[in-house]
Amino acid sequence: MQLRRAMEIVNEKKNDVVVYYQEHPVNIISVDNNIGTAYVQSLDKKEKFEVDLGYLSELNK
Repeated sequence: MQLRRAMEIVNEKKNDVVVYYQEHPVNIISVDNNIGTAYVQSLDKKEKFEVDLGYLSELNK
């Protein structure tokens, strides 16, 4: 995922965009543009972790 699109998702008022990390749906919490990292959480909000933007996708592959 590109940095610009990740920032758009985070800044949307209605953050209902679901992205996928390793075929698992997650929500983006924030983005660190200095290192290209996204901070995400699982849809059930039990897990939070950071991932490289390159591993995120809006399409479930």
